[in-house]
Amino acid sequence: MNFGSNLNKSLLVVGGAGLATVFGVVAGCSKKVSPKGDPIGMGQLLVPVKASAPAGLAAGSQAAGLTETYELAAGKELEEVKTRFFSPGPTDFMYRLKKVDERLAELDTRHKSGARKCVTEAPKEWALSELPDSSNTLTGSASFWFSCKEDMAQTGGGTLTVLFGRKDGFSYLAEVQKAGDDTIPTMVTLGKVDDTSTKAEVWQITLPKPSITDTAKQHSSWMYILGDKTNANFEMAVGGTGRLNDAQSYEEPFSGVGCGVRLKANASLVYGTGRFHDAGTNGGNDATAQECGDAEVTVCASATDLTAKSSSDCSAITTFSSSVPKLTYAQLKGTAPYKGYVKAKAILDMTGLPTLTSFTEELPKVEEKK
Repeated sequence: MNFGSNLNKSLLVVGGAGLATVFGVVAGCSKKVSPKGDPIGMGQLLVPVKASAPAGLAAGSQAAGLTETYELAAGKELEEVKTRFFSPGPTDFMYRLKKVDERLAELDTRHKSGARKCVTEAPKEWALSELPDSSNTLTGSASFWFSCKEDMAQTGGGTLTVLFGRKDGFSYLAEVQKAGDDTIPTMVTLGKVDDTSTKAEVWQITLPKPSITDTAKQHSSWMYILGDKTNANFEMAVGGTGRLNDAQSYEEPFSGVGCGVRLKANASLVYGTGRFHDAGTNGGNDATAQECGDAEVTVCASATDLTAKSSSDCSAITTFSSSVPKLTYAQLKGTAPYKGYVKAKAILDMTGLPTLTSFTEELPKVEEKK
């Protein structure tokens, strides 16, 4: 008998079966996984704004409230701005920018754990026209470039839509929040910042909370922020629309400085100009007061502690950048219906926003690498 020949055949059979089994195990363990995404690389809105904001304002007063400013004592204009916009509350824009940046960081983490399709797509333009502008004619425009859209549920039945994208060295971000109840504001935040977080432009628009059903008053609040940390330049404009003929104790979704104010600051000085009162004389109850009838005033103060300075001290910072709108009551009101209110509603409804891929859609899975 040829034991050698049979032994070789047995080894081949056993070996062949063994190899098949081994390869079968390997094949069975192979699986497809979501590819990991690289960092999205978005700039941060808060960084340049906070770095350029004057310390005397950014310190933040603890005074609360979002009521109409009928009678404002002379010399208290910047304190009012500090209370309204640099303090805890619904108009604290720095807190809002912080939350926008945090939300983008969360999305970045999710993308790195599972790459999202929209991040790889070319951004699409959302072109806004008839915006408030520096010429007081509502002919301003702005373009925001987005590739991703994330829809989230909010407390009380509200919704939050997050938009973001990058183009030509700039990051574009937006949050559109529609309140379901009065626990959160109904508002829009639109931002553009360079990818190195050096210079940022922000629009913040607020509309009435759900419990205020008198839409005939056409209330809207507008804010524009420009922050450049390279040269410590900070510029800001605020204003609003709506009828001002209710009792002084009636809370309304006004900016708190609703008749149109602009601020410009560097590291040492703050310059402000506009109508700091929400109404004129006589407690806001006469016809003139209802149309923001008080005269414009100018203020100059230390950027460190807001102590008053002479107007000549601020002479070098009285010219605003061309992008900073005036946001006067007259410009935002226009003719009935109030133009600022109509535009605010259109932006809140995301009118003209191109179709974007949802951030929830991941790239196709790939073979896991061993």
